[in-house]
Amino acid sequence: MRRALGLVLSIALTFTMFFAVLPQGNTVYADTGAITTFVTRLYEVCLDRAPDQSGLNNWVTNLSSGQVSGYDASSAFVFSNEFQGRNLDNTAFVTCLYRAILGREPDNSGLNSWVNSLNGGSTRRAVFDGIITTNEWVSLCQSYGIAPGVTVTSNNTSTSGVDGFINRLYSGFLGRNADNSGLSSWRSRLTGGRMTGINAAHSFMNSSEFQTRASSMSNSQLVTVFYETFLGRTPTSAEVSSYTSRMGNSLSTNLEMLFLNFANSDEFISYCTNNGIIPGAGNGASMISDAEVTQFFSNSVIIGSSVTEGFNMYFNSRGRGIMGELNVCARVSYSLLNDAASRTSYLPMYNGTPMRARDVIRNSGAQAAFICMGTNDIAGNVVQRYCNYLDDIRSVNPNTIIFVEACTPSRDDHPANSDIRALNEAMEQYCTDHPGFYFIDTFTPFIDGSGRMAARYSSDGNVHMTMAGYARWCEVLSDYVREFIYEQRIAGNF
Repeated sequence: MRRALGLVLSIALTFTMFFAVLPQGNTVYADTGAITTFVTRLYEVCLDRAPDQSGLNNWVTNLSSGQVSGYDASSAFVFSNEFQGRNLDNTAFVTCLYRAILGREPDNSGLNSWVNSLNGGSTRRAVFDGIITTNEWVSLCQSYGIAPGVTVTSNNTSTSGVDGFINRLYSGFLGRNADNSGLSSWRSRLTGGRMTGINAAHSFMNSSEFQTRASSMSNSQLVTVFYETFLGRTPTSAEVSSYTSRMGNSLSTNLEMLFLNFANSDEFISYCTNNGIIPGAGNGASMISDAEVTQFFSNSVIIGSSVTEGFNMYFNSRGRGIMGELNVCARVSYSLLNDAASRTSYLPMYNGTPMRARDVIRNSGAQAAFICMGTNDIAGNVVQRYCNYLDDIRSVNPNTIIFVEACTPSRDDHPANSDIRALNEAMEQYCTDHPGFYFIDTFTPFIDGSGRMAARYSSDGNVHMTMAGYARWCEVLSDYVREFIYEQRIAGNF
Protein backbone atom coordinates (compact mmCIF):
# COMPACT_ATOMS: atom_id res chain seq x y z
CA MET A 1 0.00 0.00 0.00
CA ARG A 2 1.22 3.54 -0.66
CA ARG A 3 1.97 4.42 2.94
CA ALA A 4 1.92 3.03 6.45
CA LEU A 5 -1.53 2.66 7.83
CA GLY A 6 -1.78 3.76 11.41
CA LEU A 7 -5.36 4.82 11.94
CA VAL A 8 -7.03 3.08 14.85
CA LEU A 9 -10.39 2.15 13.41
CA SER A 10 -13.62 2.12 15.30
CA ILE A 11 -14.78 -1.03 13.57
CA ALA A 12 -14.24 -4.70 14.26
CA LEU A 13 -14.13 -7.39 11.60
CA THR A 14 -14.11 -11.06 12.40
CA PHE A 15 -10.86 -12.55 11.12
CA THR A 16 -11.52 -15.87 9.45
CA MET A 17 -8.40 -16.77 7.49
CA PHE A 18 -9.41 -18.93 4.53
CA PHE A 19 -7.47 -22.13 4.31
CA ALA A 20 -7.93 -25.58 2.90
CA VAL A 21 -6.99 -28.78 4.68
CA LEU A 22 -5.35 -31.15 2.23
CA PRO A 23 -5.62 -34.94 2.29
CA GLN A 24 -2.05 -35.13 3.63
CA GLY A 25 -3.04 -32.82 6.48
CA ASN A 26 -1.40 -29.78 4.91
CA THR A 27 -2.85 -26.29 5.12
CA VAL A 28 -2.79 -24.09 2.02
CA TYR A 29 -3.89 -20.49 1.71
CA ALA A 30 -5.94 -20.39 -1.47
CA ASP A 31 -5.81 -17.33 -3.72
CA THR A 32 -8.95 -18.02 -5.75
CA GLY A 33 -8.18 -15.23 -8.21
CA ALA A 34 -4.77 -16.71 -9.02
CA ILE A 35 -6.22 -20.22 -9.19
CA THR A 36 -8.91 -19.04 -11.62
CA THR A 37 -6.21 -17.51 -13.81
CA PHE A 38 -4.22 -20.76 -13.67
CA VAL A 39 -7.19 -22.94 -14.64
CA THR A 40 -8.21 -20.54 -17.40
CA ARG A 41 -4.66 -20.79 -18.75
CA LEU A 42 -4.92 -24.60 -18.83
CA TYR A 43 -8.11 -24.36 -20.88
CA GLU A 44 -6.80 -21.72 -23.27
CA VAL A 45 -3.33 -23.18 -23.84
CA CYS A 46 -4.04 -26.91 -23.72
CA LEU A 47 -7.52 -27.05 -25.20
CA ASP A 48 -7.34 -23.87 -27.29
CA ARG A 49 -10.67 -22.63 -25.97
CA ALA A 50 -12.21 -20.59 -23.20
CA PRO A 51 -13.33 -22.55 -20.14
CA ASP A 52 -16.96 -23.43 -19.68
CA GLN A 53 -18.21 -21.90 -16.44
CA SER A 54 -19.13 -25.20 -14.81
CA GLY A 55 -15.76 -26.76 -15.55
CA LEU A 56 -13.90 -23.66 -14.39
CA ASN A 57 -15.84 -23.54 -11.12
CA ASN A 58 -15.23 -27.23 -10.41
CA TRP A 59 -11.49 -27.03 -10.96
CA VAL A 60 -11.14 -23.85 -8.90
CA THR A 61 -13.17 -25.33 -6.03
CA ASN A 62 -11.23 -28.60 -5.99
CA LEU A 63 -7.83 -26.90 -6.20
CA SER A 64 -8.77 -24.36 -3.52
CA SER A 65 -10.01 -27.05 -1.15
CA GLY A 66 -6.97 -29.24 -1.68
CA GLN A 67 -8.93 -32.14 -3.12
CA VAL A 68 -6.87 -31.82 -6.31
CA SER A 69 -3.19 -30.88 -6.61
CA GLY A 70 -1.64 -28.67 -9.26
CA TYR A 71 0.02 -31.75 -10.73
CA ASP A 72 -3.32 -33.56 -10.96
CA ALA A 73 -5.00 -30.65 -12.75
CA SER A 74 -2.15 -30.07 -15.19
CA SER A 75 -1.91 -33.77 -16.00
CA ALA A 76 -5.65 -34.02 -16.60
CA PHE A 77 -5.51 -31.27 -19.22
CA VAL A 78 -2.25 -32.27 -20.92
CA PHE A 79 -3.21 -35.92 -21.28
CA SER A 80 -6.90 -35.40 -22.02
CA ASN A 81 -8.37 -36.76 -25.25
CA GLU A 82 -9.20 -33.20 -26.28
CA PHE A 83 -5.56 -32.13 -26.00
CA GLN A 84 -4.20 -35.29 -27.58
CA GLY A 85 -6.56 -34.73 -30.49
CA ARG A 86 -4.69 -31.55 -31.43
CA ASN A 87 -1.74 -33.72 -32.62
CA LEU A 88 0.96 -31.19 -31.74
CA ASP A 89 4.51 -31.88 -32.87
CA ASN A 90 7.27 -32.15 -30.28
CA THR A 91 8.27 -28.48 -30.39
CA ALA A 92 4.67 -27.31 -30.08
CA PHE A 93 4.07 -29.83 -27.26
CA VAL A 94 7.01 -28.60 -25.17
CA THR A 95 6.10 -24.97 -25.82
CA CYS A 96 2.56 -25.72 -24.70
CA LEU A 97 3.83 -27.30 -21.46
CA TYR A 98 5.87 -24.22 -20.58
CA ARG A 99 2.96 -21.89 -21.29
CA ALA A 100 0.33 -23.98 -19.52
CA ILE A 101 2.30 -25.21 -16.51
CA LEU A 102 4.85 -22.45 -15.86
CA GLY A 103 2.93 -19.58 -17.45
CA ARG A 104 5.82 -18.42 -19.60
CA GLU A 105 7.54 -18.93 -22.94
CA PRO A 106 10.26 -21.60 -22.95
CA ASP A 107 13.85 -20.50 -22.89
CA ASN A 108 15.81 -21.70 -25.95
CA SER A 109 18.06 -24.08 -24.05
CA GLY A 110 15.17 -25.68 -22.21
CA LEU A 111 13.08 -25.99 -25.35
CA ASN A 112 15.90 -27.56 -27.36
CA SER A 113 16.82 -29.95 -24.54
CA TRP A 114 13.30 -31.31 -24.12
CA VAL A 115 12.62 -31.54 -27.85
CA ASN A 116 15.87 -33.44 -28.37
CA SER A 117 14.84 -35.76 -25.54
CA LEU A 118 11.52 -36.47 -27.24
CA ASN A 119 13.19 -36.96 -30.62
CA GLY A 120 15.55 -39.41 -28.92
CA GLY A 121 12.71 -41.59 -27.63
CA SER A 122 11.59 -40.07 -24.31
CA THR A 123 7.85 -40.24 -23.63
CA ARG A 124 5.72 -37.15 -23.37
CA ARG A 125 4.78 -38.18 -19.81
CA ALA A 126 8.49 -38.19 -18.88
CA VAL A 127 8.95 -34.70 -20.32
CA PHE A 128 5.82 -33.48 -18.53
CA ASP A 129 7.14 -34.87 -15.24
CA GLY A 130 10.53 -33.30 -15.86
CA ILE A 131 9.11 -29.83 -16.42
CA ILE A 132 6.62 -29.95 -13.56
CA THR A 133 9.05 -31.44 -11.01
CA THR A 134 10.94 -28.18 -10.52
CA ASN A 135 11.31 -25.53 -7.86
CA GLU A 136 9.78 -23.07 -10.32
CA TRP A 137 6.56 -25.10 -10.34
CA VAL A 138 6.50 -25.47 -6.57
CA SER A 139 6.98 -21.71 -6.16
CA LEU A 140 4.09 -21.03 -8.55
CA CYS A 141 1.83 -23.36 -6.58
CA GLN A 142 2.92 -21.58 -3.42
CA SER A 143 1.82 -18.28 -4.91
CA TYR A 144 -1.53 -19.79 -5.93
CA GLY A 145 -2.05 -21.44 -2.56
CA ILE A 146 -2.42 -24.95 -3.99
CA ALA A 147 -0.60 -28.22 -3.35
CA PRO A 148 2.13 -28.82 -5.99
CA GLY A 149 1.58 -32.60 -5.90
CA VAL A 150 5.26 -33.24 -6.62
CA THR A 151 8.42 -33.78 -4.61
CA VAL A 152 11.42 -31.68 -5.54
CA THR A 153 14.83 -32.69 -4.27
CA SER A 154 17.55 -30.09 -3.98
CA ASN A 155 21.22 -30.33 -3.17
CA ASN A 156 20.77 -27.12 -1.19
CA THR A 157 18.25 -28.64 1.20
CA SER A 158 19.63 -28.72 4.73
CA THR A 159 18.01 -31.52 6.69
CA SER A 160 19.52 -30.14 9.88
CA GLY A 161 18.00 -26.73 9.13
CA VAL A 162 14.61 -28.28 8.44
CA ASP A 163 14.82 -30.33 11.64
CA GLY A 164 15.83 -27.21 13.53
CA PHE A 165 12.75 -25.43 12.27
CA ILE A 166 10.48 -28.33 13.20
CA ASN A 167 11.99 -28.54 16.67
CA ARG A 168 11.37 -24.81 17.10
CA LEU A 169 7.72 -25.31 16.24
CA TYR A 170 7.43 -28.06 18.83
CA SER A 171 9.34 -26.28 21.59
CA GLY A 172 7.96 -22.80 20.90
CA PHE A 173 4.29 -23.58 20.34
CA LEU A 174 3.89 -26.86 22.22
CA GLY A 175 6.55 -26.50 24.90
CA ARG A 176 8.00 -29.96 24.31
CA ASN A 177 10.45 -31.88 22.15
CA ALA A 178 9.39 -33.37 18.84
CA ASP A 179 8.62 -37.10 18.85
CA ASN A 180 10.44 -39.16 16.22
CA SER A 181 7.37 -39.94 14.11
CA GLY A 182 6.25 -36.32 14.14
CA LEU A 183 9.72 -35.08 13.21
CA SER A 184 9.92 -37.54 10.33
CA SER A 185 6.46 -36.66 9.02
CA TRP A 186 7.01 -32.90 9.09
CA ARG A 187 10.49 -33.30 7.57
CA SER A 188 9.06 -35.25 4.65
CA ARG A 189 6.42 -32.62 3.93
CA LEU A 190 8.75 -29.63 4.18
CA THR A 191 11.67 -31.07 2.20
CA GLY A 192 9.34 -32.58 -0.40
CA GLY A 193 7.69 -29.26 -1.20
CA ARG A 194 4.27 -30.54 -0.11
CA MET A 195 4.10 -28.01 2.71
CA THR A 196 5.44 -24.51 3.23
CA GLY A 197 6.96 -23.04 6.35
CA ILE A 198 3.98 -20.79 6.89
CA ASN A 199 1.58 -23.74 6.54
CA ALA A 200 3.46 -25.74 9.14
CA ALA A 201 3.59 -22.83 11.58
CA HIS A 202 -0.12 -22.14 11.18
CA SER A 203 -0.95 -25.79 11.84
CA PHE A 204 1.02 -25.72 15.10
CA MET A 205 -0.46 -22.39 16.17
CA ASN A 206 -4.01 -23.61 15.57
CA SER A 207 -3.48 -26.94 17.35
CA SER A 208 -5.58 -27.51 20.45
CA GLU A 209 -2.35 -28.20 22.37
CA PHE A 210 -1.03 -24.69 21.74
CA GLN A 211 -4.39 -22.99 22.12
CA THR A 212 -4.66 -24.45 25.61
CA ARG A 213 -1.16 -23.23 26.51
CA ALA A 214 -1.78 -19.81 24.98
CA SER A 215 -4.95 -19.22 26.97
CA SER A 216 -2.90 -18.97 30.17
CA MET A 217 -0.11 -16.81 28.73
CA SER A 218 0.31 -13.07 29.07
CA ASN A 219 0.67 -10.94 25.96
CA SER A 220 4.40 -10.52 26.55
CA GLN A 221 4.79 -14.29 26.85
CA LEU A 222 2.95 -14.78 23.57
CA VAL A 223 5.25 -12.31 21.82
CA THR A 224 8.27 -14.15 23.19
CA VAL A 225 6.90 -17.46 21.88
CA PHE A 226 6.59 -16.03 18.37
CA TYR A 227 10.11 -14.61 18.40
CA GLU A 228 11.59 -17.88 19.60
CA THR A 229 9.52 -19.98 17.19
CA PHE A 230 9.73 -17.96 13.99
CA LEU A 231 13.04 -16.21 14.41
CA GLY A 232 14.90 -18.50 16.81
CA ARG A 233 15.85 -15.77 19.22
CA THR A 234 14.74 -14.01 22.38
CA PRO A 235 13.19 -10.57 21.81
CA THR A 236 14.43 -7.39 23.43
CA SER A 237 12.17 -5.56 25.86
CA ALA A 238 11.59 -2.87 23.21
CA GLU A 239 10.48 -5.50 20.67
CA VAL A 240 8.08 -7.01 23.17
CA SER A 241 6.63 -3.60 24.00
CA SER A 242 6.21 -2.80 20.30
CA TYR A 243 3.84 -5.74 19.91
CA THR A 244 2.06 -5.72 23.27
CA SER A 245 1.09 -2.09 22.71
CA ARG A 246 -1.02 -3.28 19.77
CA MET A 247 -2.60 -6.26 21.51
CA GLY A 248 -5.99 -6.37 23.20
CA ASN A 249 -7.93 -8.94 25.21
CA SER A 250 -8.94 -11.24 22.36
CA LEU A 251 -6.59 -14.23 22.14
CA SER A 252 -7.57 -15.17 18.58
CA THR A 253 -7.10 -11.59 17.33
CA ASN A 254 -3.74 -11.30 19.07
CA LEU A 255 -2.51 -14.60 17.64
CA GLU A 256 -3.52 -13.74 14.09
CA MET A 257 -1.89 -10.32 14.32
CA LEU A 258 1.35 -11.87 15.55
CA PHE A 259 1.19 -14.64 12.97
CA LEU A 260 0.75 -12.24 10.03
CA ASN A 261 3.67 -10.12 11.20
CA PHE A 262 6.14 -12.90 11.90
CA ALA A 263 5.22 -15.24 9.02
CA ASN A 264 5.80 -12.44 6.50
CA SER A 265 8.95 -11.04 8.07
CA ASP A 266 12.16 -10.92 6.02
CA GLU A 267 13.94 -12.76 8.83
CA PHE A 268 11.57 -15.75 8.67
CA ILE A 269 11.52 -15.87 4.87
CA SER A 270 15.32 -15.77 4.76
CA TYR A 271 15.61 -18.60 7.28
CA CYS A 272 13.27 -20.81 5.27
CA THR A 273 14.96 -20.05 1.97
CA ASN A 274 18.44 -20.73 3.36
CA ASN A 275 17.33 -24.11 4.70
CA GLY A 276 15.49 -25.50 1.70
CA ILE A 277 12.01 -24.72 3.01
CA ILE A 278 9.46 -23.01 0.79
CA PRO A 279 8.46 -20.00 2.95
CA GLY A 280 4.93 -19.62 1.60
CA ALA A 281 5.10 -16.03 2.78
CA GLY A 282 5.96 -12.58 1.51
CA ASN A 283 2.53 -11.65 0.19
CA GLY A 284 0.56 -11.44 3.41
CA ALA A 285 -2.43 -9.83 1.75
CA SER A 286 -3.14 -13.12 -0.03
CA MET A 287 -4.10 -14.54 3.38
CA ILE A 288 -7.09 -12.24 3.53
CA SER A 289 -10.02 -14.28 2.27
CA ASP A 290 -12.52 -13.27 -0.40
CA ALA A 291 -15.22 -13.47 2.28
CA GLU A 292 -13.49 -10.77 4.33
CA VAL A 293 -13.13 -8.51 1.30
CA THR A 294 -16.81 -9.02 0.46
CA GLN A 295 -17.81 -8.23 4.03
CA PHE A 296 -15.86 -4.98 3.87
CA PHE A 297 -17.53 -3.89 0.62
CA SER A 298 -20.95 -4.84 1.98
CA ASN A 299 -20.47 -2.27 4.72
CA SER A 300 -19.31 0.45 2.33
CA VAL A 301 -20.77 3.01 -0.06
CA ILE A 302 -19.39 4.28 -3.38
CA ILE A 303 -20.27 7.81 -4.52
CA GLY A 304 -19.82 9.39 -7.94
CA SER A 305 -21.26 10.53 -11.24
CA SER A 306 -22.51 8.69 -14.34
CA VAL A 307 -19.24 6.77 -14.69
CA THR A 308 -19.76 5.38 -11.19
CA GLU A 309 -23.42 4.72 -11.90
CA GLY A 310 -22.24 2.21 -14.48
CA PHE A 311 -21.41 -0.16 -11.62
CA ASN A 312 -25.13 -0.84 -11.25
CA MET A 313 -25.34 -1.78 -14.90
CA TYR A 314 -22.34 -4.05 -14.49
CA PHE A 315 -23.70 -5.69 -11.32
CA ASN A 316 -27.09 -6.30 -12.97
CA SER A 317 -25.39 -7.96 -15.93
CA ARG A 318 -22.52 -9.87 -14.33
CA GLY A 319 -23.46 -10.19 -10.67
CA ARG A 320 -21.72 -8.62 -7.71
CA GLY A 321 -19.22 -11.33 -6.87
CA ILE A 322 -16.58 -10.15 -4.42
CA MET A 323 -18.12 -6.66 -4.28
CA GLY A 324 -20.94 -8.05 -2.11
CA GLU A 325 -23.61 -5.51 -1.24
CA LEU A 326 -21.56 -2.41 -2.01
CA ASN A 327 -24.05 0.47 -2.00
CA VAL A 328 -23.73 2.44 -5.26
CA CYS A 329 -24.94 6.04 -4.78
CA ALA A 330 -24.34 7.89 -8.04
CA ARG A 331 -26.07 10.35 -10.34
CA VAL A 332 -25.61 11.60 -13.88
CA SER A 333 -23.87 15.02 -13.90
CA TYR A 334 -22.99 14.82 -10.21
CA SER A 335 -20.19 17.29 -9.45
CA LEU A 336 -18.59 19.20 -6.61
CA LEU A 337 -20.51 22.34 -7.51
CA ASN A 338 -23.82 20.50 -7.61
CA ASP A 339 -23.04 18.90 -4.27
CA ALA A 340 -22.13 22.21 -2.63
CA ALA A 341 -25.27 23.87 -4.02
CA SER A 342 -27.48 20.90 -3.00
CA ARG A 343 -28.99 20.69 -6.49
CA THR A 344 -31.28 17.73 -5.91
CA SER A 345 -31.57 16.83 -9.60
CA TYR A 346 -27.86 16.04 -9.67
CA LEU A 347 -27.20 14.61 -6.19
CA PRO A 348 -26.49 10.91 -5.56
CA MET A 349 -29.45 8.88 -4.42
CA TYR A 350 -29.68 7.01 -1.14
CA ASN A 351 -32.84 4.97 -0.50
CA GLY A 352 -34.55 6.95 -3.25
CA THR A 353 -33.67 10.35 -1.79
CA PRO A 354 -31.09 12.74 -3.33
CA MET A 355 -28.43 13.72 -0.79
CA ARG A 356 -25.08 15.42 -0.55
CA ALA A 357 -22.16 13.00 -0.30
CA ARG A 358 -21.52 13.77 3.36
CA ASP A 359 -25.16 12.98 4.19
CA VAL A 360 -25.20 9.77 2.15
CA ILE A 361 -22.27 8.50 4.19
CA ARG A 362 -23.80 9.57 7.50
CA ASN A 363 -27.28 8.19 6.79
CA SER A 364 -25.99 4.90 5.38
CA GLY A 365 -23.88 4.25 8.46
CA ALA A 366 -21.15 2.93 6.15
CA GLN A 367 -17.83 2.05 7.74
CA ALA A 368 -16.05 3.13 4.55
CA ALA A 369 -16.84 5.40 1.61
CA PHE A 370 -15.29 5.27 -1.86
CA ILE A 371 -15.31 8.74 -3.44
CA CYS A 372 -14.97 8.56 -7.24
CA MET A 373 -13.56 11.77 -8.61
CA GLY A 374 -15.19 12.67 -11.91
CA THR A 375 -14.28 14.61 -15.03
CA ASN A 376 -17.28 16.93 -14.49
CA ASP A 377 -15.09 18.88 -12.10
CA ILE A 378 -11.98 19.33 -14.26
CA ALA A 379 -12.06 23.12 -14.48
CA GLY A 380 -10.83 26.12 -12.56
CA ASN A 381 -9.45 25.62 -9.09
CA VAL A 382 -10.63 22.03 -8.89
CA VAL A 383 -7.97 20.91 -6.39
CA GLN A 384 -9.08 23.40 -3.77
CA ARG A 385 -12.72 22.52 -4.37
CA TYR A 386 -11.96 18.86 -3.81
CA CYS A 387 -10.04 19.64 -0.63
CA ASN A 388 -13.01 21.64 0.68
CA TYR A 389 -15.36 18.83 -0.36
CA LEU A 390 -13.36 16.18 1.50
CA ASP A 391 -12.93 18.42 4.55
CA ASP A 392 -16.70 18.81 4.64
CA ILE A 393 -17.24 15.05 4.41
CA ARG A 394 -14.84 14.48 7.28
CA SER A 395 -16.49 17.11 9.47
CA VAL A 396 -19.78 15.22 9.33
CA ASN A 397 -18.25 11.70 9.33
CA PRO A 398 -15.26 11.82 11.69
CA ASN A 399 -14.82 8.05 12.01
CA THR A 400 -15.50 6.84 8.47
CA ILE A 401 -12.68 5.42 6.38
CA ILE A 402 -12.53 7.51 3.19
CA PHE A 403 -11.04 6.09 -0.01
CA VAL A 404 -10.47 8.70 -2.71
CA GLU A 405 -10.41 7.02 -6.10
CA ALA A 406 -8.39 8.63 -8.84
CA CYS A 407 -10.32 10.23 -11.68
CA THR A 408 -10.36 7.64 -14.47
CA PRO A 409 -8.88 8.60 -17.88
CA SER A 410 -10.65 9.81 -21.01
CA ARG A 411 -10.38 8.15 -24.40
CA ASP A 412 -10.55 11.26 -26.58
CA ASP A 413 -8.48 13.44 -24.23
CA HIS A 414 -11.50 15.62 -23.39
CA PRO A 415 -10.94 16.63 -20.69
CA ALA A 416 -7.18 16.47 -21.10
CA ASN A 417 -5.58 13.49 -19.41
CA SER A 418 -2.74 15.75 -18.33
CA ASP A 419 -5.27 17.74 -16.27
CA ILE A 420 -6.71 14.53 -14.86
CA ARG A 421 -3.22 13.40 -13.81
CA ALA A 422 -2.54 16.73 -12.12
CA LEU A 423 -5.75 16.42 -10.10
CA ASN A 424 -4.97 12.85 -9.15
CA GLU A 425 -1.48 13.74 -7.97
CA ALA A 426 -2.83 16.57 -5.84
CA MET A 427 -5.46 14.37 -4.23
CA GLU A 428 -2.97 11.62 -3.55
CA GLN A 429 -0.94 14.18 -1.63
CA TYR A 430 -4.08 15.27 0.23
CA CYS A 431 -4.65 11.68 1.36
CA THR A 432 -1.04 11.39 2.45
CA ASP A 433 -1.42 14.51 4.60
CA HIS A 434 -4.81 13.64 6.14
CA PRO A 435 -5.20 10.61 8.44
CA GLY A 436 -8.10 8.36 7.58
CA PHE A 437 -8.00 9.19 3.85
CA TYR A 438 -6.56 6.66 1.40
CA PHE A 439 -5.87 7.22 -2.30
CA ILE A 440 -6.59 4.44 -4.83
CA ASP A 441 -5.01 4.67 -8.28
CA THR A 442 -7.93 4.00 -10.62
CA PHE A 443 -6.26 5.87 -13.49
CA THR A 444 -3.15 3.86 -14.41
CA PRO A 445 -4.89 0.46 -14.79
CA PHE A 446 -7.05 1.82 -17.63
CA ILE A 447 -4.57 3.64 -19.87
CA ASP A 448 -2.90 2.46 -23.05
CA GLY A 449 0.53 3.33 -24.41
CA SER A 450 -0.61 6.83 -25.33
CA GLY A 451 -1.76 7.59 -21.81
CA ARG A 452 -5.45 7.61 -22.76
CA MET A 453 -8.20 5.19 -21.75
CA ALA A 454 -7.55 1.91 -23.57
CA ALA A 455 -10.06 1.22 -26.34
CA ARG A 456 -11.28 -2.02 -24.76
CA TYR A 457 -12.37 -0.09 -21.66
CA SER A 458 -14.14 2.78 -23.46
CA SER A 459 -17.82 2.47 -24.35
CA ASP A 460 -18.32 5.89 -25.91
CA GLY A 461 -14.89 7.10 -27.01
CA ASN A 462 -14.85 9.48 -24.05
CA VAL A 463 -14.99 8.65 -20.33
CA HIS A 464 -17.67 5.97 -19.92
CA MET A 465 -16.69 2.33 -19.60
CA THR A 466 -17.41 -1.07 -21.08
CA MET A 467 -18.20 -4.17 -19.03
CA ALA A 468 -14.49 -5.06 -19.27
CA GLY A 469 -13.70 -1.69 -17.74
CA TYR A 470 -15.94 -2.28 -14.75
CA ALA A 471 -14.57 -5.80 -14.33
CA ARG A 472 -11.05 -4.34 -14.19
CA TRP A 473 -12.23 -1.62 -11.80
CA CYS A 474 -13.65 -4.25 -9.44
CA GLU A 475 -10.31 -6.08 -9.53
CA VAL A 476 -8.41 -2.91 -8.64
CA LEU A 477 -10.70 -2.08 -5.74
CA SER A 478 -10.77 -5.63 -4.34
CA ASP A 479 -6.97 -5.93 -4.52
CA TYR A 480 -6.59 -2.62 -2.69
CA VAL A 481 -9.13 -3.53 0.00
CA ARG A 482 -7.47 -6.92 0.53
CA GLU A 483 -4.15 -5.19 1.13
CA PHE A 484 -5.79 -2.54 3.29
CA ILE A 485 -7.36 -5.15 5.57
CA TYR A 486 -4.05 -6.99 5.82
CA GLU A 487 -2.02 -3.91 6.70
CA GLN A 488 -4.58 -2.79 9.25
CA ARG A 489 -4.54 -6.23 10.79
CA ILE A 490 -0.78 -6.52 11.17
CA ALA A 491 -0.92 -3.05 12.74
CA GLY A 492 -3.42 -4.47 15.24
CA ASN A 493 -6.19 -2.09 14.22
CA PHE A 494 -8.80 -4.74 13.41
